[in-house]
Amino acid sequence: MDLMTRAEFEELVGDGGGPRVSAFVPTHRNSNARDADGDRLRWKNLLNGIESSLAEDGHSRSEIAELMAPAWDLHSDGMAWSYLADGLAMFLRPGWHATYRVPLDLPELGTIGDGFVLTPVLPLLTDRNYVVLTLSQRNVRVLRGSRDQISELDVPSVPKAFEDVMTREDPQQSETVGRPAGIGRGGGGEAVYYGNSSVDNVHKEDVVEYLREVARGVADHLAGRTIPLILAGLPEWVAVYREINTYPHLLDQAIERNPDDLAADDIRLAVWPVVEERLNQENSALVDRLHEQFARGSGVFGVEETRRAAQDGRVDTLLLPLETALAAPDGGQPVVRVDEGDSYGLVASAARATFRAGGAIRVLDQLPGEVPAAAVVRY
Repeated sequence: MDLMTRAEFEELVGDGGGPRVSAFVPTHRNSNARDADGDRLRWKNLLNGIESSLAEDGHSRSEIAELMAPAWDLHSDGMAWSYLADGLAMFLRPGWHATYRVPLDLPELGTIGDGFVLTPVLPLLTDRNYVVLTLSQRNVRVLRGSRDQISELDVPSVPKAFEDVMTREDPQQSETVGRPAGIGRGGGGEAVYYGNSSVDNVHKEDVVEYLREVARGVADHLAGRTIPLILAGLPEWVAVYREINTYPHLLDQAIERNPDDLAADDIRLAVWPVVEERLNQENSALVDRLHEQFARGSGVFGVEETRRAAQDGRVDTLLLPLETALAAPDGGQPVVRVDEGDSYGLVASAARATFRAGGAIRVLDQLPGEVPAAAVVRY
């Protein structure tokens, strides 16, 4: 599963220089052979439709083949289709492409235009998504979740267990775990142990070194992202981790119990109320700012006004209801040429312009008056 960063979104906002193709399909997590074959067939049909539309637009066979080659390479990679997330997004322009496996239920959609369509993946920017780090001697897990789903991420930079970092001082003793290779220990003082059983007892200084490695791996993996991080672990382990944490979006709330006893869905149920409360507070503050600006005559409501403000560089935060973010273009066709004059094209253009001007985008459940778009502006 891929966590798209702000920088990666910004890389997708340029216009011009040949056709921009955006391709989205729903996929299956950890799929069996039948599901994987179905996902590949859906992808193949979408690519064929995109190529037909490009040919109708006058592009030569060689131009189309070169542009679409990365998409067909992915189709041919049978192993890749067994390790997808809930949705697959690919963006192609001449000489460049980017592919993302995302935890979103994406539409089956291909778009062709002067700019990429980002709308289906914009929910990745909102804090309705989160990461949970379980702190445990035996099993560190990094999980990515939302309100309804959660799954473990494969993060090679994060140690999975205490023994991955530390070496035993005495192979005959199972109750005390020794120092990491190359790290000495000062003499004197009484040993401090952490754990929930005699088998789990470890020196605090060893816990610090172990969690420092975990924190370093987590910070590297989440670098450039703003997704909230929530800890799950025994109170003393959580306290130690907070002291050495460097990721700026670690939440104050934590699940303070032994995470080894919790299945992934148990963690989701425990974490979501924390995320939801924070999300509601932030969204309420944004809507309050929107109302204040509208009362002063500077508020921006509606798709056309929002796109205009974004192109002028005035948008501080673009607000889109979930219905707009998940909407399909008019006509219900799987492949569309984006018309900058219709509602779908205006929203796509507003999103790109907001990113170019350094603005933020927030997807909410709904907006006041059920408008399809609004913006908190800088001036």
